[in-house]
Amino acid sequence: MCIRDSLDSAGSASVPVALLCKDAQDDVFVRPMRTGIVEMLEAPFNARLHLSRLRLLLAELPSRTGVLQGRGAPNELSGLLQHVMRTRRTGGLVVGHKEEGRAFFVRGVLRSARYQTQTLQNALAAMSRLQVPWTFSEGAEGNAGVVDFEADAAVEPYMMTYGDSAMPRRTTSELPIVQALPEPVAAAPAPAPAPAPALDPEATRTPILFVDDDPAVVSMLASYFTKKGYPVKTAGDGVEALSLLATTPFDVVVADLNMPRLDGWGLLRLIREDVRTHEVPVALFSAQDEYRESLRLLHAGAQAYFPKTLRLSALEAQVKELVEPRRRLLRNLPPQGGLSFPFGALGPQWVLKALSSAGFSGQLDARDAWATWRGFFESGRLVQMTAKMGASLLSGDRALCTFLMSRQSEGSLSAGARAADEGFARHSTDATLTRLVSWLNEEQKRTREDELSKARALVPDEELYRLYLTVGPPAWLPVARLLCEQRLTPAEVISRLQVTPMEVASVVKDLLRRGVVSLQS
Repeated sequence: MCIRDSLDSAGSASVPVALLCKDAQDDVFVRPMRTGIVEMLEAPFNARLHLSRLRLLLAELPSRTGVLQGRGAPNELSGLLQHVMRTRRTGGLVVGHKEEGRAFFVRGVLRSARYQTQTLQNALAAMSRLQVPWTFSEGAEGNAGVVDFEADAAVEPYMMTYGDSAMPRRTTSELPIVQALPEPVAAAPAPAPAPAPALDPEATRTPILFVDDDPAVVSMLASYFTKKGYPVKTAGDGVEALSLLATTPFDVVVADLNMPRLDGWGLLRLIREDVRTHEVPVALFSAQDEYRESLRLLHAGAQAYFPKTLRLSALEAQVKELVEPRRRLLRNLPPQGGLSFPFGALGPQWVLKALSSAGFSGQLDARDAWATWRGFFESGRLVQMTAKMGASLLSGDRALCTFLMSRQSEGSLSAGARAADEGFARHSTDATLTRLVSWLNEEQKRTREDELSKARALVPDEELYRLYLTVGPPAWLPVARLLCEQRLTPAEVISRLQVTPMEVASVVKDLLRRGVVSLQS
């Protein structure tokens, strides 16, 4: 049973809990405590030893202080903070010889923090880096001296949570009288330093873009993932994110669903429309963590959906899962043979750039239901690409364009093969891709405009249209209702609402971009 489940079943840490567990390293933090987890017994169960210890525990609990003190050893304070949040403790932290820093937690959620001029997560992050004495006092009495406890709307630094998970609030008159903390006992051993969390060795090669209009959220995400070794950039909305994506490669984009100017849903559609970015894995997160909505988002082209109640450690695990297929290909370069890769799922453009960066020399073979491709590399440069579709045989730019737009191709890599001829005028792989991707974008734009000019009606997807009414731009909803519900033509909408043709065209393009409507000729 996990710690969270144990606490929930025990009345949210309101009664003493003894855990039988394989990892008892947090025992140094629980020994002074009176509620929640008060003892950690190492598995396997030993009747003689453990029952004897439990009898002593029952006699010992009434004399426990509920106060834990540390001397400021490296990683000691960060270990305590992780313990407080893992075990959902309520209590207050005082840091420094002159009590320069203070923080208060309710059931493991940070409710207030002050350190010098900093507050909340920034204050807690600054305190966690200090190597100074500290004191943690269990229970509501630990909020003594913490300013504006009731007014703070804090978020736990290692938990994305937007609900109020705190215990019932009590008025000042209900709080117990704060007594002086006992002096440290000289003979008491200092808590052993908590081991530093293991870093992902591949994190430095996994750039992430976080997009949210809440500065506290992006700051929290950036702080956590930067400490884990990931290169991180942040954006305040979808418009700013698109600007970054145009100039910087990212392995993952994690965006909020609800944002001003351009929300996560609109950002997702624009990323998927642009050949330069359409392969980037995108995950959306929101406080609206309904299962049906997650299915809609996945259908719209997101690789994952994260509720904002997800712990950051769990979010990191999900991010690793998103990038693992690409990491697997990189780990198997140079190819040893016998391995098949889902080039379409990895992103054909990303595969070619990865092979170029790795200086790959050899042959790429890929196939799907429509075509087969063969590419040749020399020291990372794509020398030639051929494609066979039925009786047609393409080479050079034409073959490469069909490969770039493939979605279901699978194939393999083999070393040592050489191209029979040159297909790209000895240009670098990046230069060739930049030229063709720009051409493909222009071709797709012309195709969409041609389809729009020939359309006679808009056919809405009912499920996505209901979602659009909830999260779409409010100013465009009157136009969208006339187009989708009353099935009026754009000219009729212009006459009815007295709006400009440009305004109606913008709404139509937005509905098409989000997949809410399709065109009927």
